[in-house]
Amino acid sequence: MAEETNETNQEVAEEGATEFQAVSEASEDVAREDTITELVDEEDEGKDKLDSAETLNELLHLSATELCVLKQSWEMFMKSLGGERETVGDAIFGALSHRLTCIKEAFQGRPRAIISLNLFNGFRLLCDKSPVPEDLRVHVETLAFKHLGCEINQQRVDGVTEAFLELVTQNVPDLPPGSVNVWQKVLTYTGSCCRYISSTYTDRLKIIQDDWRVIQSAQDQEHEEGTEEHVNRSFAGMCAFSSEVIGQPTEGWMEEILQVFDVLVERIGNPSHLMEECELLAISMITKAKDIQFEKFKPVMLAALRSLLPKSWSTTHETAWEWLWATISHNLRESTIKAREFKPYNAQLFSKLGEGEMDFFRNNLYSDFLAKCPASQEIFKQSQTRLHYIADRVLQSSYEMFHTPKDEMVDDLSGLGLRHVGYGVPIELFAPFTDSCVAVVKDVVANMAKEANLAASTTPTKKISSNTITGGDSDEVQELMVEGFRWSIGLVARLLMRIITEGSTAVMQAIYQDSAQLLGAALREAPRSERSLLQLRVRVGSQAISPLYWALRSGAHTAAKTMLEDVLTIRADRDRYYYGVDHLFTHQPEVAADLLQEAPKLAKVLLDGLIWRSHKTEEGLRPVIYYMEHLVQDPDETQMISRAFVSFVRFKNPGLIVHPILVFVSDLVWDKLARSYFLWDQIFRLVNFVIFLISACFMNRAEVMLDPVWSKFLMAARVLVYTMGFGKLLYSHIYEMHKASVRKEWKQMLGIRVPKYLLKTTEMLSFFLMVDMAFMLTAEPLLHCFGYEADVLIAFTCGAWTDELSFVYQFFSIMGIFLYVALIFGIGSSISIQISEYRVLCLRAVKQVMLCFGVVALAILTFALSINAMTREVRNISMSHEWKDLGSIVTNLFQLAVGMLDLEVLGHMADESPFMLMVLAAFMLLVYTFFFNLLISQFCGVHSALAKDSEGHARLSRGEVILDTLKAVQMKRWKQFVTSLALEKRVDFAEGDIGLPGGLKVFEPAGANPKTQDQIIRFGGHTDPSLPWPEKHHDEGNSTEKMIQKTIQKSLQHYLGKKGGTDSDFTLSSSHNSSSRNGGD
Repeated sequence: MAEETNETNQEVAEEGATEFQAVSEASEDVAREDTITELVDEEDEGKDKLDSAETLNELLHLSATELCVLKQSWEMFMKSLGGERETVGDAIFGALSHRLTCIKEAFQGRPRAIISLNLFNGFRLLCDKSPVPEDLRVHVETLAFKHLGCEINQQRVDGVTEAFLELVTQNVPDLPPGSVNVWQKVLTYTGSCCRYISSTYTDRLKIIQDDWRVIQSAQDQEHEEGTEEHVNRSFAGMCAFSSEVIGQPTEGWMEEILQVFDVLVERIGNPSHLMEECELLAISMITKAKDIQFEKFKPVMLAALRSLLPKSWSTTHETAWEWLWATISHNLRESTIKAREFKPYNAQLFSKLGEGEMDFFRNNLYSDFLAKCPASQEIFKQSQTRLHYIADRVLQSSYEMFHTPKDEMVDDLSGLGLRHVGYGVPIELFAPFTDSCVAVVKDVVANMAKEANLAASTTPTKKISSNTITGGDSDEVQELMVEGFRWSIGLVARLLMRIITEGSTAVMQAIYQDSAQLLGAALREAPRSERSLLQLRVRVGSQAISPLYWALRSGAHTAAKTMLEDVLTIRADRDRYYYGVDHLFTHQPEVAADLLQEAPKLAKVLLDGLIWRSHKTEEGLRPVIYYMEHLVQDPDETQMISRAFVSFVRFKNPGLIVHPILVFVSDLVWDKLARSYFLWDQIFRLVNFVIFLISACFMNRAEVMLDPVWSKFLMAARVLVYTMGFGKLLYSHIYEMHKASVRKEWKQMLGIRVPKYLLKTTEMLSFFLMVDMAFMLTAEPLLHCFGYEADVLIAFTCGAWTDELSFVYQFFSIMGIFLYVALIFGIGSSISIQISEYRVLCLRAVKQVMLCFGVVALAILTFALSINAMTREVRNISMSHEWKDLGSIVTNLFQLAVGMLDLEVLGHMADESPFMLMVLAAFMLLVYTFFFNLLISQFCGVHSALAKDSEGHARLSRGEVILDTLKAVQMKRWKQFVTSLALEKRVDFAEGDIGLPGGLKVFEPAGANPKTQDQIIRFGGHTDPSLPWPEKHHDEGNSTEKMIQKTIQKSLQHYLGKKGGTDSDFTLSSSHNSSSRNGGD
């Protein structure tokens, strides 16, 4: 259906394209040499009505009277049918199909609305192109190339002509005199041209298409099988090999051709599109070489084709491919000449444009354009600043066409063109808009030249600004500036027109309306084998875009959801199953990232579509198939884990990561691959921890240090701690910091640049442990006492190791134990989801504890300052020395807050200073009753808030560990893991029902996810993949209810004999009640 919709507006695109494409005439002559003269001499047909070249020229060059009659008769014909193009096209289709049954058979199965619109555009453009003979020839030949696959003979040409003329005369009795004759001339010429091109080029194009299909199939098969040969068997690889054999290097311009050669082969049947591709290619080629000799590529191409097609190659094939290259090389030769000539003058023009010239262009562009096309006022309704921005972008696009890489430029134009489809901009406006741009630029160049001449004549000694054209610039230079701008902006406009035409598929139109209903209608007639592709791939020029991606980008989330559900629905006929998951991840490998960025709510739709659950149970268990191939294996086989899985982990949504298929995939990768690598990596840290504990906790006794044997074991343990533990940590963090510095992965925190990897809890603890061990090393007694006494080399106590150093060493040893335990706890949380959940709760509770301690500290300071001001009360108490200064007061209040102060002190204080007791009671009331109880309530709130998400946070932590662990896994081991899953095998839906590959079958409790209907939509009837799916009613769920309702109605009619209002009322009432129940559900 997409192809038909593309053809719907394709003829419209030619209208604007040829109005300013004056440079493409010669290129199209090469593909069809002597078309006009050879139309006269078709002896093998024997029924050609054109007897001479003069008659043919008369058909091409219509007189002014004939043109007026032709246009007037077409307008009268449209008016007689209501003026609606759909109505006119439908009438034409009815007349043609009634006269020629072959037309009805050819269009069988295609939407009549599309066919009618195609016919309307075809006849309308014949009328519109007739005033310019060359435009008419180009249009007719383009139509002829589009119908190469159809059998065209003189009888069918006569049938079409007679049917159309009969329709016109029946609907318009008062036709202008001569209308029938002029229409007969135009239609006869069109048919004759189609006959000639069909007989001349059909075989050549079929040979080329068949050969290229064989080459591409062999290349794809070789890629899938992964065969390794010394010679690359692709077309580009064989061309490179042939160049080496011939003895000529593969030049840069040849590489540019090879990159788009498949597009050139595809466009060979469409002259105008081929010319556009050649012009784009020429702009890239002139940057690769100064002297391009196109004849060098011909022997290389033919040698490569002979090698790739050894069995089918013949002189006929060689002739066809020689013709193809002759056509392409002629277009490229002319395009490179123009591009090389215009590029420097285009750069010169834009270097001379100042702000005054830009303002002139902005202000005059729309005045000129709106004068030509008053109807465009309904489109250009934006603010003046927005219109000025559009004008600037128009100028910039002309410059970027010459100076921006081709792929980047085409991508930008593709996005711009698709936006214009959404804006509903008619492509007929591009030609006059381009003409207005060129006219205004011509005035700008002329004004700059006048100003330069005037300045040179009045002040010859004054330095002239570089933004003006000097008087020495000739008229030829000015003309080349304008022509260079005309050529580049014309190419931009033609590309946009083609993008809009090709992008105006029914699916894209539904996306712009964000309508699920329109999308369903657009897919209704789609072939079942291409239904998914229509929603995932639209070819726009040499680029391909995904309608689903565009729906996400444009905010059409209703359409995007419908597309996802449709693509991920399993349909089946008797021969095969259809499931679009492979197409989805092939044509849009970043679909998960796109969904999470643009429409996170639709991510669940994607994940749900990857699971099949049976509606039947077996012994209390339900069969489930997880189609997780694309969540495990990335489309790029050089990567390990799928980028989709990485996107879900990095999105850090605890509610999404616990989706059953993500849990299944993460557990699968963890259990079968990542866990063993993770544990082997952590064993080293566990051994270091044990050695650290032995040296710091068990062998730090004085008797061990003084024993000559045990002291050596202690020395060995501490050497291992600093070499294996500290040394490995130091190397790891230096490497990570260097990598972060190279990649510029920093984050500003409190004005300090911190490497992003340190934001991970494990890495942060590891870094603090490294710093802690560095301080331990500075206070290490083994270093301070080494060689302190001449007769004792190894000692742990000496005069150099002071009590202060001993305290520092003990402090950092304690901190090291805590940090090591935290790291080991992190290892345990990575292994066990339950431990990880508890760890998440603890980490979230720490924040509340820190806040509570902060406000308690503030309360202690506030009350300490208050008590310090109560000098009279302090003197009255017996233990005044314990409250004499601020430090002792803070200490006492801290002990009181944590319950360490003896309460007998408060008993004595009641008799000595009641006011002091009241202050302390207020402090205790604030701390115990308010702050600590508030902390408990916060704990409860944190637990209740995280209860449902605790597993999600644990799963996210597990996912990060998996991603980090896989960095150490070799590609060979990863491929062994993927192979062990046997994802290429088909998984049975039921016994004897062989299903689809890419999944794993498991069983879950029957009540976990109840299903009452089969998820697979099954169809009977024909099984041809080219046929659309039969329509299924959306209310199948109520089929039983409707059957009962129908039975009751028939019974009432039989017994009561009423067939009027009673039955109708009953039906309406039942339907209303059914709808009410459905709505209530």
